[in-house]
Amino acid sequence: MTNPEEATNEAPVLFDLTGGVVTLTLNRPQARNALTTESFLEIERMLLEIEADDAARVVVITGAGRGFSAGADLKPVSKEEARRTEAVSFPGDVGGNILDRANRCMIRLRALAKPVIGSINGDAVGIGCSLALATDLRIASEAARFGVVFSRIGLGPDGGASALLRELVGSAKALELLFTGDIVGADEALRLGLVNRVAAADELADATGGLAERLAAGPPLAYGAAKAAVYESAHLSFENLLDFEARNQRVVGRSKDVKEGIHAFLERREPEFRGR
Repeated sequence: MTNPEEATNEAPVLFDLTGGVVTLTLNRPQARNALTTESFLEIERMLLEIEADDAARVVVITGAGRGFSAGADLKPVSKEEARRTEAVSFPGDVGGNILDRANRCMIRLRALAKPVIGSINGDAVGIGCSLALATDLRIASEAARFGVVFSRIGLGPDGGASALLRELVGSAKALELLFTGDIVGADEALRLGLVNRVAAADELADATGGLAERLAAGPPLAYGAAKAAVYESAHLSFENLLDFEARNQRVVGRSKDVKEGIHAFLERREPEFRGR
């Protein structure tokens, strides 16, 4: 896994694929990884590549330097830069401003049939917090802090923060955090269910890498089915969810991975899943 402390490339987001694990590193440490239209453009492009690449089994999102993301970069941009980043930039791109691109990134993270781990190495606030919460699993450094601070400057939530918070902590707590804009430390985030695990700052990379490598060796089709079922369960009746699970199970059940899993179990060995 790429060490975010060593990120020096000037690209707003760094891409690394090692052993089935893709690491996307938000790479504007001089601006506390504040997100721009270009940042989301790059994330969207990379997610499209990951979606189509069978070698990419797990995604990790982290930040360079000491923070995850300070939210949207509020500094004004030139008209030329705005035109460049809002224009169509890669095949299939439909262009758009920062929220258009951010929203597509959040949707793609949800729809991606691969586990996404947030390795939250420091402050995650505003839409940076939304991005962190949009990952499937989150490991936070003890130094990490979370804040949906939109109301502090008179804004409502964006990046899916309202729904993501409601799913994780319930409506009342979600509204409290959105109304107050209070900052939540790592231990409190763990207690509330905003994160899955907390690690010492100097152990975060290893903790994230260990989980990512474990998932990368697991059954991709099963993970995709589980992810889809969990997120669809918020919109389906229980009866319809059972049908949804059954349809997916019929598809996954015909895969070579399931045959390999059964043979490995009977032979008392570790299975080798290939996503087929």
